[in-house]
Amino acid sequence: MTVEKRMTRPLSIITALVWIFPCAVNTALAVSRPNIIYILADDVGYGDLSCYGQKKFQTPNLDRMAAEGMRFTAHYAGACVCAPSRFTLMMGKHIARAHTEGQGQELHVGDKTIANLLQDNGYATAMIGKWGLGRRTGLPNLKGFDFWYGFLDQRRAHFHYPEWVWKNGRKEMLPDNPQKQTRHTQDLFTREALRFIREKHEQPFFVYLPLTLVHAELIVPAKFEEPFLGKLDDKPQETKPYGILKGGYNKPRNRHAAFAGAMSFLDRDIGKIFSLLKELAIDEKTLVIFTSDNGPHSEGGADPRYFNSSGGLRRGKGWLYEGGIRVPMIARWPNRIEANSTTNHPSWFPDVFPTLVELSGIEPPQDELDGISLAPTLLGKSKQQAGPYLYWSHHRQRAVREGKWKLVRFYEAYNDITRYRDELYDLERDMSEQVNLAEAQPDQLKALVRRLNSLEPWK
Repeated sequence: MTVEKRMTRPLSIITALVWIFPCAVNTALAVSRPNIIYILADDVGYGDLSCYGQKKFQTPNLDRMAAEGMRFTAHYAGACVCAPSRFTLMMGKHIARAHTEGQGQELHVGDKTIANLLQDNGYATAMIGKWGLGRRTGLPNLKGFDFWYGFLDQRRAHFHYPEWVWKNGRKEMLPDNPQKQTRHTQDLFTREALRFIREKHEQPFFVYLPLTLVHAELIVPAKFEEPFLGKLDDKPQETKPYGILKGGYNKPRNRHAAFAGAMSFLDRDIGKIFSLLKELAIDEKTLVIFTSDNGPHSEGGADPRYFNSSGGLRRGKGWLYEGGIRVPMIARWPNRIEANSTTNHPSWFPDVFPTLVELSGIEPPQDELDGISLAPTLLGKSKQQAGPYLYWSHHRQRAVREGKWKLVRFYEAYNDITRYRDELYDLERDMSEQVNLAEAQPDQLKALVRRLNSLEPWK
């Protein structure tokens, strides 16, 4: 049976078979539906992977993933900061549909995530890492996850040696961890991800792995810094006292070596996941996606200019220029996704929901999604039709992309929508957004302004 036929099998037939032959159906679904591992790094920029041009350190496991899969060169986060971006990912909707703007996201009763849909259709589901979408009605166990482990809110997730982390709603205590720095959360998250995959590998599973590297406090075990000491123009400095209760970050011992070490730490654990997939003989049954929640930051000791973390794009986290929203994305699924392939198809986080629905053979939800399935691009079955638009909003900034054109708008005040500045860019010729064509292309500007106005929440 072809991939297309498996993915379009009528849901009614499957439902009927569940009543007659439940065991047979479970076996069939396990064979036909891919396992899904979605790895979301935190604040990793477009230029922070060596397969995207990073020169000061290497990311060999992610490079190997790209060599064995597909690299996206025009993929966008759903927002330029983390919580709104995660809303667009989980809900398949752009940020104007969120309940609030900014970091205070709380999914409401009735909000159905991609995890809810996968869980309802036989997937074992886990969220391991930083959630950021609510502590009450938005808890992970209410939004489709059988198992969850890590951080609920942004503030605690800034620190990699906390006193405790959440495990299914209870605190897992980590005695003396802050002071002695004995258990880095990256190790904890990787441990739990590998355990869940091992336990659930005989049925379809969805592991959402929103890691906290390389965000905020730039502290990693010394063994990851050591290979870069003396090689990256560092000036060693004393670390500050532990800061999670004091509101400040520890200073990294060697800020450049610490960042390169953090990326190496992250990359090492990507390799551990692929090794386990091969050990369990489920490598060819598993779709793995790696990306980042937004562009690079300069908090906690990070130095994105030194590493060219934006990859030549303009600005970084917190901005709606390309450096704040265009992110690396790699997708790997042996014998389904062409190895060593690249696509410049413009895509964004809202596309993930419909993509996973289609690849899993699940009936799409009745409510409207703002993304389109990327299955044609991933599987190479037909030329991918571009979505009508990509849209972002952050405080006084707005941006919309249609085809090669991108409009960036800056409002002068939060409470006055009549005063603003518009900038227009041709991203095919000017990916770094240096030439504002707003005056030279008035008709194109008007077209994007009409689109922007149709999407603004107050319109």
